[in-house]
Amino acid sequence: MKVQQLGTFYILGAAMLWSTAGLFMGLLVTLDVWTILFWRSFFGAIAVGGAALMRGDAAFHPRVLRRSWFVATCCSALGMVAFIPALHLTSVANVAMVHASLPVLAAIASALTLRERPSPPTVFFSGAALVGAAVIFTGSPSGSSSQLGNLLALLMTISIAFMTVALRADRGRSVLWIIAASNVIAAIVALCFAPSISIDLNEALLLACFALIQMVLGLVLYSKGAQLLPSAEVALFSLVEVPLSPLWVWLMFDQRPGLPSVLGGAIIVTTAIGHILTRWRRDADRQWRCPP
Repeated sequence: MKVQQLGTFYILGAAMLWSTAGLFMGLLVTLDVWTILFWRSFFGAIAVGGAALMRGDAAFHPRVLRRSWFVATCCSALGMVAFIPALHLTSVANVAMVHASLPVLAAIASALTLRERPSPPTVFFSGAALVGAAVIFTGSPSGSSSQLGNLLALLMTISIAFMTVALRADRGRSVLWIIAASNVIAAIVALCFAPSISIDLNEALLLACFALIQMVLGLVLYSKGAQLLPSAEVALFSLVEVPLSPLWVWLMFDQRPGLPSVLGGAIIVTTAIGHILTRWRRDADRQWRCPP
């Protein structure tokens, strides 16, 4: 499988896993958001740190501790800290809609840091994806939107955009310690605000699944994909999460999205598929014109 195709599958897999966050938040509705964030980050740090040790990855080797490593770690941690409260303060659909601005923010971040100009098709499809996200937003009840929740969702999206750029600048290196360190930072922040961290066995199992499936595996796939693809394309493919997030909540908790949400989701999915097919066709044409 080609590097670009593999990177695409990584990002699509990450988007599908990330879209289950609303499901876990609905199942953990009795817990405080900071308690959820603490245990989610705690389980994530243990799992990823253990995996890094088993792989023999160096934690504090000078070649690992580069500026891009610190930037990616801090951005990842900030995104985690903003994400859970955002889901609590505003609707899942609104968080997903704000997250749809990621392609534009990633392109801006790349232009500012890497001078990596997105291709014309990427710009076009990113704009189309934002249109779909705007359609989703029109279907959300006005009373469900909290200004603070939307701002936290925007902060999360900006953090992911710069994390994407940092990973792109430091491709080829292990991302496990970045994920582990960002979870430790998020857990420490949550511990400062959590009224209590006591949970029962069922809640512990749900939080462990929340950490391992939705966050850790999703971040691992996303980080690997971000090292293989341009930042704007990584952000674009991750938009598949936008229609899936309200879909899972609808199926599980009967929180049915309106027609605008369905229409907007269809636009975004079509956009992602169209961009994939366009890029793969372009790559095939290049290979045909320039045989080995």
